[in-house]
Amino acid sequence: DWRIAKLYGVADKSSPEEFAALVDEVGTRDAVCFGSVMMDRPSARAHFVVLALIDLDDGSLAECLTARRALLKAAVAAGGAGAGSALLAALEGLLCSPATAVEGEARESAMTSFDEALKVLWEYEVVSEDEVRLWQADERAGRNYQVSGADAIR
Repeated sequence: DWRIAKLYGVADKSSPEEFAALVDEVGTRDAVCFGSVMMDRPSARAHFVVLALIDLDDGSLAECLTARRALLKAAVAAGGAGAGSALLAALEGLLCSPATAVEGEARESAMTSFDEALKVLWEYEVVSEDEVRLWQADERAGRNYQVSGADAIR
């Protein structure tokens, strides 16, 4: 989706507030996520944010989240109800969807350290404890990102 490239291109040049405003500006109408049309606004929005900001070639998932925490926090805050849980599901999709390029050791490393990533998001108040619990209770939270049931349970 063209919006990911646009957000990626401005991420390093924008304040958190400007980035969050641009996420709203590009919108989610006719969003394409992993080759399918995404009708759920919070999920599409989170997908764009995650793919624009998180590059596992730059370090571990926790390191990437720490480096981008201000942009992530602003995007979640501007996203309204459910934005935090959608962000967690989008991160799950980044690691588990067959459509992503995260494979092999990088995928396993990120999946086994996902609890560290959750801790980063919670400690920096990117997502609330309630949002983490809501995401955790929904084993189908990653369904919009082609996350298999087996990976969701991990």
